[in-house]
Formats: sequence, structure tokens, C-alpha cells
Amino acid sequence: MKSVVLNICSASKIYDQTRIDDLEEKRLVPNMMLRRRLTRNAKVMLYLSDKCGFQNGKVVYGSCFGELEETVKIADSIAFKTTLSPTAFQNSVYNTASSYFSLINSDTDEILTISNGMKTSLDALKIAALQSLVHGEKVLCVAVECLNIKNIEQINKCANFLEAGAAVVVEIASDEKDAHEIKSVKFKGIIDSLQALLNVVDMYENGITKIRIEL
Repeated sequence: MKSVVLNICSASKIYDQTRIDDLEEKRLVPNMMLRRRLTRNAKVMLYLSDKCGFQNGKVVYGSCFGELEETVKIADSIAFKTTLSPTAFQNSVYNTASSYFSLINSDTDEILTISNGMKTSLDALKIAALQSLVHGEKVLCVAVECLNIKNIEQINKCANFLEAGAAVVVEIASDEKDAHEIKSVKFKGIIDSLQALLNVVDMYENGITKIRIEL
């Protein structure tokens, strides 16, 4: 198993028990028609990437559950035999958020979408490390979960915070001096798929800017 050492260049996180109030959509997406089409995942991703100061370059985006809100709209249309929304259909795929990021920031670089259950953010970070290792560039790694759908209280057994996300910009470090293993502190109430990346953000916020990750 190979390990690499990464510099954490910037980091950000955000979460709320129900719905994040201010994601600065009007500033980030001045075009009203485009802004109205954004999913919750896309809004959180755009907010986090902006806080990390990252608009262009290679991106790895992770989400365990993807675009739940749009999927529920489609399921309701089928169940109640109403007209299916073309926008909901378009927005229901896993790479919706990263596609809007690419469109809004005119980012023509490589963007990968990762989903692997509760290991999603850890695997996204590993892929970001590989991207940085191969290409010698800074890479944005971001993971988002927006779970606040209709009747979520009937099925939710894993999260108290229904909207959450974390992001880091990483690059390969020139040496291993002062590198730390990723912590495994449990962020209570936040879904496990985000835990690894939240730990990296927390380390950065506490002055740790170099991590070792096993690939």
C-alpha cells in the first residue's frame, strides 16, 4: 500500500440541522435563471469551493446519496401521475453539482464524481491525492450530503444535520516533515460519508496543514 503526503492549501466546512440559510447564491451565480436551476448539493459545493478560493482546475466531488431532492420529485411525479419536470430529470444524476460548478466557473479541467457509501469522502480524498500526484497540480476535493427531503424523519437513522459539506484544496508535499495521519474524531450527528473530510478540515483549522494518506 502506497502513502502520499499532502499539503492542505485551504479548507472549509458547513452544516445545519435542517437547511443552510445563506449560501451566497446571488453573489456566486448572478444569472437568475441559472441560479434557479441549482440543486441544494450544487449550492453547497459552490459555496465551499468559493471559501477555499478555488474556481478552476481538477476537482473530485463526492456524495453518498446524491441528488435526493430531485429524485423525490421524479418519484412523486410517477406515483401521482403528474407531469415529470425536465429540470428535475436533468438534475437527478450524481454529477449535477460538479457540472454546475464547471459551467459557472468555466472550468474545462477534469472533474471526477465519487460515491462509495459511508467511505465516500475518504475515497474522494484518495482520488484527489492521486490526481495531484499524477498531474502535479492543486486539486479541489469536496463532499456534500443534502438529505432534507419530504418525510425524511420517517427513515432517517443516521444524521441530525440534514445538510452538510466539506472541502479541501490539496497538493503533493515536497517532503514528509511534520506530516500527520488523518484523525478519526466522530463529528456527532453528521452522516459518516463526510466524516473523513470533516476531520481533514478540522485539522487544517487547528493549524495542521500536512497530512499522510494511504492509497
